[in-house]
Amino acid sequence: MGACTAKETEMIPPYPPRKLYQPRNGLKPAISHSHKVYASVHVNGDGTIPYPSDKKLGKDRRLSPFDLLSDDLVVKIFSYLPTDQLCKCACVDRRWYDLSWEPHLWTQIEMSNENLDIDRVLRILTWRLSRETPNVCLMLERIKLSGCEKLTNRGLHVIAKRCPELTTLEVAGCYNITNEALYEVVSRCPNLQHLDITGCPCITCIALTPEATMRACPLHGKQISLQYLDMTDCYGLEDAGLRVIASNCRELTRLYLRRCVRITDLGVQYVASNCAMLKEFSVSDCRRVTDFGIRELAKLGAQLRYLSVVHCDQVTDVGIKSLTKYCGKLRYLNIRGCELVTDTGVEYLARQCNKLRSLDIGKCSLVTDRGLEVLALNCPLLKKLSLKSCERITDRGVQMIAANCTDLQMLNIQDCKISTEAYRFVKRHCKRCIIEHTNPGFC
Repeated sequence: MGACTAKETEMIPPYPPRKLYQPRNGLKPAISHSHKVYASVHVNGDGTIPYPSDKKLGKDRRLSPFDLLSDDLVVKIFSYLPTDQLCKCACVDRRWYDLSWEPHLWTQIEMSNENLDIDRVLRILTWRLSRETPNVCLMLERIKLSGCEKLTNRGLHVIAKRCPELTTLEVAGCYNITNEALYEVVSRCPNLQHLDITGCPCITCIALTPEATMRACPLHGKQISLQYLDMTDCYGLEDAGLRVIASNCRELTRLYLRRCVRITDLGVQYVASNCAMLKEFSVSDCRRVTDFGIRELAKLGAQLRYLSVVHCDQVTDVGIKSLTKYCGKLRYLNIRGCELVTDTGVEYLARQCNKLRSLDIGKCSLVTDRGLEVLALNCPLLKKLSLKSCERITDRGVQMIAANCTDLQMLNIQDCKISTEAYRFVKRHCKRCIIEHTNPGFC
């Protein structure tokens, strides 16, 4: 995979090698914006990036005012173009071709095309970008390929081999990739901090390759430097795999395991014990998580700021009490669908976490106005509150919230028995509040 085929090299015009671009006149290199490649990108039917032919270069064409601009200014202008336009610029003439491939313009590549032969595109692009620095793309830091369904392990191997400075990789919805290729990426990209593998069901673990582990790799120290990991809908993930992830990724600050339905309290325990820096955690729709798992999360203490346990219907007031006792700096809590949580749990939360900003207790049918009153008196900084389908909530509870939480920005009262008077009361006291409701009489 290191050398291009004859067919691929024929696509590159026979220009003499160009030296790495050095800004003149004291100007700093331009840093590009996100380079997005969608269906309109200038890509051939076989997935290759087109290059200008001699005919397209137009040796006899007239000079335009643009031709009078210095290379510095042209590169600066190019830095604001998305990738599809940048590729088109490469087809204008030889000068534009050379300038459009300056490494400074390629710190990020973003592609979203389910029909694109993305493996081939990656091979061509990274090969072209590594011409000045053989075999590696030193400027490329972020690759976002979410929605490129044809991505396979071959494409990830190209990234691992040619992008050693990679810090961000997003491959959401690329359901063909497996553990093997991902191991290669995290082993050969020591700066990787952000990884999104949402909707990749074949991914069941993240670890260094055996070779990297045996070397006692000085780049890693046998650790993976990930800080952000989203494994939403990786439904093949089990507690054993999560244990390996937690032990290898101790620097994680944000971890999302939504709908990883095989995860249990044991997996949550592994996370709490190994990832002491964790600030945000989600096990939404992981119905096997119970109060025991919540109690384990309490070990994170004041570090934990965001927690989502949506539809974890075995979580009760006992778990909420354990959590709030030690996680007093919690800012966001989503317990929607935890039907065993009552006013008692809401009261524990309100009294211990009085800096709460966002709370979702939708479908917690046992919560009443009593719980809302304690919440209103203890959490005046609340900005978002969802009471959707809380059947026991009445005007009294909603009005207490509005009177005490005047900075409220979002209130969801869908399917609640709230009158027009209470609705107007909220609008009067919370001027910036957006109210979500299902009552046509409120409009």
